Amino acid sequence: MKEKKKQSLFRKIIKWTFRTIGIAMLIFLVWSLIPLKQTITPIQPGSNTKYWNMKDGHKIAYTKIIGDTSNANPSIIFLHGGPGGYIHSAIIEQMKALSKNGYNVYLYDQIGSGLSDRLPKPKDYSFGKHLNDLDEIIKLQIKTNKVILIGHSYGGILATHFTADHPELVDKLILSSPGDLQPQRENNDGTVADLNKIYPTPSQYQFKTPIEVFEQTERDFLQPRIVMSMLCAMVFNFKWASDKEFDDYTNTMASKFTKGMVADPKNVKPEEGGAGGYSHGFSNYYGNLADVRSKLKQLNISTLVIQGQYDQGEYSSVFEYADLLKGEYKFIENAGHIIWWDKPNDYNNEIAKFLNSAHK
Repeated sequence: MKEKKKQSLFRKIIKWTFRTIGIAMLIFLVWSLIPLKQTITPIQPGSNTKYWNMKDGHKIAYTKIIGDTSNANPSIIFLHGGPGGYIHSAIIEQMKALSKNGYNVYLYDQIGSGLSDRLPKPKDYSFGKHLNDLDEIIKLQIKTNKVILIGHSYGGILATHFTADHPELVDKLILSSPGDLQPQRENNDGTVADLNKIYPTPSQYQFKTPIEVFEQTERDFLQPRIVMSMLCAMVFNFKWASDKEFDDYTNTMASKFTKGMVADPKNVKPEEGGAGGYSHGFSNYYGNLADVRSKLKQLNISTLVIQGQYDQGEYSSVFEYADLLKGEYKFIENAGHIIWWDKPNDYNNEIAKFLNSAHK
């Protein structure tokens, strides 16, 4: 008798457990159907916004700043961070000042972000796609055979890989708070290398920890519509939330975590609504990306690597670029990941000095 009661109780527990799970899943599904409310006004074209019609039929938005009417110097191309970032008005103003040194400057929104087109499927975005776009922009859109690349954060990884694969197209390379070089560096036995042991931080560089902001953005990610959107994108390559919704979520997230990208939160610039949600989620896909470190060691391209005192990246991962490319490393005190928000003059002065000295 006792055994039957135990079995009956066990069946009831199982039944109510499944019912509870089912109800929770139903609530989650219904909740995930509710569109997100817009919190950030989407970015709008400026008076200088232009578009490239790419071979694949999509448009990429860009701004050209004319600083060299004679075209005597190679043009500068600025590659923004993210992925899924965009060309903020602050960097346009920053590059206007730099262009006065005699350089035309192109700043473009990588596909899937800013004012550029969004791609039909989430998995249409990849690191390789951005590299191919840059190749087309240089050869077919700008139609030049030499450029100077300024790559910031994620853009620094793009710029470095492009330089490794197309050194004949790159006159000089400037890396601003570059992200970790992909794929990860490995030891001879295939284990991941400890860059902190290879490049210990010199005593003259006193790095400081920026404000912690990512815990909040990680919590914000747990909204049912966002979770369902990423699940459908990863498993079914389908956009559960529209581009407009997912972009707005990413803009909202950016408006919170940019406080951790400066030395002084008062220097944070207002969010301008150009983030690309699905581009952010899938441009980090590197696939079978080749390790270009051996290629980089063989190059003889003038390189400048800049890092702020409050950068989120470690010294070792940033200095690796300078070491591999035999480049110059510059440490900017009281500056964060977005160096020009904190130290606009220092940022441009270091770049201008590098460009001028490279001519000599």
